[in-house]
Amino acid sequence: MSRPSRLLARLALGTLPLLALTAAPAPAAAADLPCGDQSAGRTRCSRVLVPLDRTGAVEGRVGLSVRTIQLGKRRKAVRREAFVFLAGGPGQAATSLAGDVAELTKPFLRRRDFVAVDTRGTGRASDLIVCPELETTALNGISAPESYRACARRLGPTVDAYGTTDVVADLEAVRIAGGYDRLYLFGVSYGTYTAQRYAAAHPDRTAGLVLDSTVDPIGADPFSLATFRAIPTALENACLRGACRGVTRDVTRDLERTRARLPITADVDDGTGRRRPGTVDATVLISLAQTGDVDPFLRSALPAALRRAGEGDPAPLVRLARETGQLPLPTDDEDPSAGPAAAGVISTGSYVATVCRDTRLPWAPGTPTGPPRRAAALAALAAVPADARAGWSPADLVDVTPAGVCQEWPGTAENAAVPAPPEVPTLFLSGADDTRTSPEEARRVAARTPGSTFVSVPGAGHSLIGSGRGCVAGALEAFAQGDPVGRCRRPSAIQRAVPLAPSSPAAFGRTGAERARGVARAAVLDATRTVLLKSLSQVVDLFGEPEALRVAGLRSGSATLTAKGELVLDRYGYVPGTAVTTGRLGETRRIRVQVRGTGLRAGTYTVPNPLADPDVAKELGLDPELTSQLGESARRIRGLAATR
Repeated sequence: MSRPSRLLARLALGTLPLLALTAAPAPAAAADLPCGDQSAGRTRCSRVLVPLDRTGAVEGRVGLSVRTIQLGKRRKAVRREAFVFLAGGPGQAATSLAGDVAELTKPFLRRRDFVAVDTRGTGRASDLIVCPELETTALNGISAPESYRACARRLGPTVDAYGTTDVVADLEAVRIAGGYDRLYLFGVSYGTYTAQRYAAAHPDRTAGLVLDSTVDPIGADPFSLATFRAIPTALENACLRGACRGVTRDVTRDLERTRARLPITADVDDGTGRRRPGTVDATVLISLAQTGDVDPFLRSALPAALRRAGEGDPAPLVRLARETGQLPLPTDDEDPSAGPAAAGVISTGSYVATVCRDTRLPWAPGTPTGPPRRAAALAALAAVPADARAGWSPADLVDVTPAGVCQEWPGTAENAAVPAPPEVPTLFLSGADDTRTSPEEARRVAARTPGSTFVSVPGAGHSLIGSGRGCVAGALEAFAQGDPVGRCRRPSAIQRAVPLAPSSPAAFGRTGAERARGVARAAVLDATRTVLLKSLSQVVDLFGEPEALRVAGLRSGSATLTAKGELVLDRYGYVPGTAVTTGRLGETRRIRVQVRGTGLRAGTYTVPNPLADPDVAKELGLDPELTSQLGESARRIRGLAATR
């Protein structure tokens, strides 16, 4: 179970009326009040109150946030069934995604209400878990041991109140409060685990299941090793049909060669355009490979970076880790207010509390936190055959597994027994390149689910509902209607791998002048790509003063996007042993560049402006829409500057 991909834009939520649940068999219905955006259908918001601690040791109640949508402009009487969306994580909010997901699952809503629930500790639930010490902009999210202990202290005696057993009981309370006879459950990632647990606990109240990116509810593997075994297959799939021609002949061999060199260090941008050392270890490399299943740019850039790293040139891979948020630096300055905002989208504290309650951990009950648990986890990993670990060492894996997360968490694993799944209509959606909830895991669950339908989606990774793939929408439509579900075919378009970073000026020709011109063009293209990626990660303030954007070169120097939207290279090093300097590059057809370095003829050259090439996006290995966004950003900056 891991952090899910971002879906679509979050919706605004209005004030939520409270609804208290009692032991009465028919609780009062939630107040029928409009809230937020009504474009998806008649929408109402409510709270359902449930016990904080069902053992009774800690008093208090949790207000679950519930959003209910009926298609159309007029609300009808309460329906007998609800189609319940369960978000991933664990820890992700669901109600903020309700309108988008309802739109994508319309075939199931013709006779059902759509219901999204922010479960305990998440989203707009009254007990949202906010642990600033765990919230980080680094996507790998690896935190210091004290961070976990500090978060656990915030929860105090309720540290064990966030397991899925409690979430399932909460969902049953939501069903009763809504007056529904049965629930049709749609889960994504961790949401599939919750859905299966609910179905096993309440088979007579379950109408059906749609499971997107499936987690095995048995939970027998405390290390989620199937996810690591999925990485080589995903890399190979990225190179199918000649997508890596000219880049690599064997991407899995490149991965092995890179792994043998770890840790690797190179200078990277510190966020201000200056260069500081950054290090890729096994944790960062695994995070890179797994993030590629939801990031098309990363997926296409990884083969070339692995090839160079395996050959001994770490700079492209270390920069890629930095660009994609996998490599935090000690100098990074994070906004203190970002933690609570991030937790409202997906709470890392909730993630840890739930995972550590649900997972069957590899140490005996009562084992102290810290080194004793870590030693037990390493010993258990060492007992697993190397091929089952996909060649990674126990030390490589331990910190990126549930057991590694929970070694500093003082809670107790529940080790709940999970009954066999009920015989209800069940649709499995599995991305062939999913490295978080692997196809291996999804097929294993499907094999023991009677009468289920399994759909594999080639060329897709984690979380398929928002992927835009037509065959996924077709599968949902057919399954909802009870019709046969067709196969998903691989997209006809081939996503080419990003070209290799040149290893020397000799790659550009025989003469010194040819090499100099080639180096200049390559440097301008790389600077454009780097500025583009950074600009897309920042918000342009249309009402503030326009600001320049500075990035470090791959090997030396820097590039700046000026406040007027012009690109300037200052001794920018992309090809080893070279540096390129330019004036302000605009939209002219030809540009003057100064090239220095070994293996070429140094001097000043007039060359075609690669930015004026309409196919520049293809050469950069980027989606053309991204370059148009850069153009729009630059135009806005230029327009603001002209008015001041």
